[in-house]
Amino acid sequence: MSDHLHLLYIEYIKARRVKLPEDQFIYIAKLYPALLVCLSDGVLDKEEWDSIVMATRGLAAEFVSSSASNRDAIAMSIRTEMRYLIDNVDKWKKKFLHALHHYVQENPLDQEFIIETMYLFANIADGISDEEEQAIHELATRLEIKF
Repeated sequence: MSDHLHLLYIEYIKARRVKLPEDQFIYIAKLYPALLVCLSDGVLDKEEWDSIVMATRGLAAEFVSSSASNRDAIAMSIRTEMRYLIDNVDKWKKKFLHALHHYVQENPLDQEFIIETMYLFANIADGISDEEEQAIHELATRLEIKF
């Protein structure tokens, strides 16, 4: 893992006072640009939030293979953090993008995941708007992801 992302993780869990495993935090960080794309038109649509909910269920399944209640608890925890990040974009955006930039340079295979999730989330509510397309290009440029 990138030192920058690890330092952000430490700062984040201290600020939030949450017990969030580092591997779950990394997934949240990789989804962060997609959250920003959803917010780029100024509104988080119900369809976009529903997609975030579905994504958290899928993520939870990756972390726990045993009971459904454990998966549900992890999905709820991840959703809570995503909701927090949506509500606190001004506090965390620059920090997440800075750490994620360093992370994707060291983990080029994750670049495709980040681009795909940005397009996936953007396409959920009535296709990709001009604002969302512009946000994807700006974020890809900021993170130095070629697509």
